[in-house]
Amino acid sequence: MPLSAHQLPRLDLFGLPFCASDSLRAVADDIWATERCDRGKWPLVVTPNVDVLVQLARPENAGLRAGVERAQWVLPDGQPIVTLSKLVYGARGGLPRRLTGSDLFPLLWERICRFETPTLLLAPTAAVGERLRAENPNAVYFAPPFFAQADGAAHDDVVTRLVSLLEGRSFEYFLVGLGFPKQASTSFAALEALSARGLPLPKTLLLGAAFEFYLGLKTRAPQIYQRLGIEFAHRLMSEPRRLAKRYLVDDVAFLPMAYHEVRRPRPRHPRPASTARLEERVRRP
Repeated sequence: MPLSAHQLPRLDLFGLPFCASDSLRAVADDIWATERCDRGKWPLVVTPNVDVLVQLARPENAGLRAGVERAQWVLPDGQPIVTLSKLVYGARGGLPRRLTGSDLFPLLWERICRFETPTLLLAPTAAVGERLRAENPNAVYFAPPFFAQADGAAHDDVVTRLVSLLEGRSFEYFLVGLGFPKQASTSFAALEALSARGLPLPKTLLLGAAFEFYLGLKTRAPQIYQRLGIEFAHRLMSEPRRLAKRYLVDDVAFLPMAYHEVRRPRPRHPRPASTARLEERVRRP
């Protein structure tokens, strides 16, 4: 019997129920097997890191925050989130590990391709979309032209196209490979439109640069950077002009957020059981 989303361990941080699984494969199994979400939730996977949490805390992004709160699966992508959880819940009670979209995508994509599962890809470029579609004949991609987040007309055009594609065919998965906040604002608007029309929602994953990492078009940080939780440093060195302000100026706002999170009163939380122990518990008659 597969472990359900109701039984995957969760920890509350910044008002979000982060998945506290010690196994990314167990999370992938759960996404694959889940047929019905918790009440009020979308079949949505989000992978917040420090930068995303900082952006979600801004008043102008209240709508995006509301969408993230509706996600069935909230995965801790950033090591600072994992470290902070251990300050809040104790060394043995915090989040066991990072659960990144870049690592999750290959696990799910292999199954999607093996079963030729109908999938809509929101790709950063047509070249990326073509290469992914070559691996799954039942995949369809849409690569929108570049648009500024503040360009409301262009944003609405992308959402209209997405809704048309999602209405026109029964896709089981909707995989989004844009940056934040574009990937959130466009996909949330499309899901809202489908919900308003009473249409079923595909399992939607916000994956950032995972497509490009998977295809080798961008290089992930060496394993030592990943193990130390400083993958952002490698990205900063790779794209300093684009990322310097984000990482060195904007994301400093995470420090007071972390301080207030550690100080926030909360009920005593039991140590989350490991995924392996929960799976064993579920197997018992």
